[in-house]
Amino acid sequence: MAATNIDLGETAAIPARDDAPPTRYAWYVAALLSLAHLVSFIDRFVMGLVLQPMRETFGLTDAQLGLLHGVAFALLYAAAGIPLGRLADIRSRRIIIACGLCVWSLATAACGLAGSFGELFTFRLLVGVGEAALVPAAISLLSAYFARAHIGRAISLFTMGASLGKTTALIGGAALLAVLTPHGVTLLGSHVLPWQGVFLGAALLGLVLVPLIFTIVEPARTVPPRETRLVDALRHMRSYLKAYGFHIAAACSSVLLIQAFGAWSPAYFARERGFSVVDAGYVVGAAALVAGPLGHICGGWSVDRLTRLGIAGPALTVMIAGMALSIPSALLLTTLPDGFGPIAAFVILMFAISATAGPCLAGLQAMTPAEHRGAVISVYMCIMTLIAVGLGPLIVGFASDHLASDGGSLGLALTAVAATVACVGIVAALFGRSAAAQIAKPT
Repeated sequence: MAATNIDLGETAAIPARDDAPPTRYAWYVAALLSLAHLVSFIDRFVMGLVLQPMRETFGLTDAQLGLLHGVAFALLYAAAGIPLGRLADIRSRRIIIACGLCVWSLATAACGLAGSFGELFTFRLLVGVGEAALVPAAISLLSAYFARAHIGRAISLFTMGASLGKTTALIGGAALLAVLTPHGVTLLGSHVLPWQGVFLGAALLGLVLVPLIFTIVEPARTVPPRETRLVDALRHMRSYLKAYGFHIAAACSSVLLIQAFGAWSPAYFARERGFSVVDAGYVVGAAALVAGPLGHICGGWSVDRLTRLGIAGPALTVMIAGMALSIPSALLLTTLPDGFGPIAAFVILMFAISATAGPCLAGLQAMTPAEHRGAVISVYMCIMTLIAVGLGPLIVGFASDHLASDGGSLGLALTAVAATVACVGIVAALFGRSAAAQIAKPT
């Protein structure tokens, strides 16, 4: 029976031609990987909901909170990403994902038991190690199951899991925080603060998902795994350095915007718009729930559509549009008077930056031969994590601490970071479009 399943999976995983329609099983795999991405972003972003109570518990500065949310997660995520990406090219991708799930879920639970800034920093490092296993292995699987003409939507479904994960972290975390706030929680005879209980609840979801990952059939590879090496992938990237360099620069700018607003939006609404921590979680989560998935769907559909039309650099074209729209929406978010206006601006902002998430990965996949995709994605994830995930929340926190002294500087920091980073990303994407068009279609 096992052999039969593998045969079916291998057949489904190798499209007969570039425009072959995906099978139902391929969409099942994409949905399951999207669910894993959702869980990973719950564990990554649930800290954004409880930054304020954590700050009060340990007496932290905004810069320290930025270190916890960004740098602590990013350091080992980036360091582990390249070897794990190489493993995705030569070993079972579903086992890599399942092991990563276990590590990051247990580390998230440990964050809920931390008693100091140092312990929180250490456990966030381990969350990063576990989550580094997911993206290279998942993109490699999706590239095996989906033909080039349909990969944009598949990858956008995967990245939509990230958007929904942030939303679930905010709405579900806020609901759990509201339940726990009156009484807290007792674990093994010890009293746990409400914000710590939120971490423990988030960790359970990943452990439940692990058995489902083993329902994914590991597809056959078009190139024998040991015929490729990491150095071959790096040589391919060096051969097209302009295309990869500009694409990664634009993608890092896009992801930095996503990380910065994902980390600080709840604190912004709580601190400068007068919401409670719970209500801020509900508002930000609901806005992201409406706009995030719509942005991912539109972004993926647009990439596939522009690809079929023969537009040069379709992924970068979509990224330019999303980052351009993020600038005025961020400005309106932080300058409009209290009421519905800032929330509407936040919805537009979430749509704009969410639409760029899928193209960041789809554009890389389109430039990269199948035998190098895990390694190339891992190199990209390493660079992107250090720059965007690590520095995004930290830059906003640092700017908030230093731009003003009246406590109203977080909105100014978000606006300044959004405008600067989006402009850098747009310029890089414009240069990258022509360079990407010169790369021969990968096999």
